[in-house]
Amino acid sequence: MKIQFDIPPGSAQEANGLPVRYAAAKRQVPRWRWYLLLAMVLAAPAYLLMRFAIAYWWETAPGFVVTEQVAVGVHTSGRVARIVAVGETVPAGQPVMVLEPPTAAGAPASTALAAPLAAATDPAVAQAVAQGQAARLAGLKEAERLALRQAALHQERVRTMEGLRLQGAATRQELDGVRLQAMQAQAGVDRARSERAETAAQVARDRALAQAALRAQSPMPLASPGAPGTNAGTGPLAAGAALPSPDVVAPFYATVVRQLVRRGEWVVPGTDVAVLQGRGAPMVHAYVLPNEARYAQVGRQASLQFMDGGRIRAEVVGVVAEAERLPAERVSPLSPRMPSIVVRLRPLEPLPAAYRIHQLPLDVRFDWVWSGF
Repeated sequence: MKIQFDIPPGSAQEANGLPVRYAAAKRQVPRWRWYLLLAMVLAAPAYLLMRFAIAYWWETAPGFVVTEQVAVGVHTSGRVARIVAVGETVPAGQPVMVLEPPTAAGAPASTALAAPLAAATDPAVAQAVAQGQAARLAGLKEAERLALRQAALHQERVRTMEGLRLQGAATRQELDGVRLQAMQAQAGVDRARSERAETAAQVARDRALAQAALRAQSPMPLASPGAPGTNAGTGPLAAGAALPSPDVVAPFYATVVRQLVRRGEWVVPGTDVAVLQGRGAPMVHAYVLPNEARYAQVGRQASLQFMDGGRIRAEVVGVVAEAERLPAERVSPLSPRMPSIVVRLRPLEPLPAAYRIHQLPLDVRFDWVWSGF
């Protein structure tokens, strides 16, 4: 049996020997579409290749803008009468906060002596005052005891965290946080102890003033220290003239960046009232891995890459003599937080106001240096 197949058409315009008239194409596919498709395919490899070249020729390290900041506190008790608003500039030596003492300045001395004198002359008043003072002193002693216990617990926690740090089970930031809590607890102990001592001294002063007023048996002790006929350097009120000013002054030309107390609040010695930021040129701290230690040398050049695209040249001026782990917010969750060298850089031109922010994150791109140099 012989099988015969149909003869294939000689061209696309012919079928079974008959010509077929196909309609002409509406338009041809433009060439730029093929170029666009080719660019989309090559974009990912080109990006990876560019990242590899940048990482090979330039070392990039995470960094932060660091400004001079300090927290100022009070050395005496009183009520806040006025405090500088956030954002205002305070020259060196000018008051940041004006503190109103327990007895307002300018009040007559007889007001301060009225309560002690009444307690000395009236037995009922004297008993009530003594009971109130004893209760207050007992409460302050209990507060001091609790503060001491809390400080001891924080110190024990610090020792435990130090042991975990040596074993590699805790980070430096966690240890620093525990130490900060221990310092705050110790500050609470100091405040409680100072308040108890101040209350005891106030009780002793009241008793001395009352006894002096009774012995004098005249209105002379009630006169102000500066009145004619009295000696300003002696008497029961002379000790108040030697007290230092309760105002909190700025240690340097600075700007108030944070208020820790409000007007009308009662503060005790050791309480921080405001955070000041210096007007000096800020620095930049960069975290360089140990295998790139050749960049951690004074005089190296780098470029500060800010998140908004700004670039400023900088120079290495020093290295911190203690390694620190990379900040958690600048490390991928899949990457280890290796101990790094902290490099201090100085911008070669003044930073704009938008970049003069404490702990502002940025990238530091060092100029390429041969590994053998």
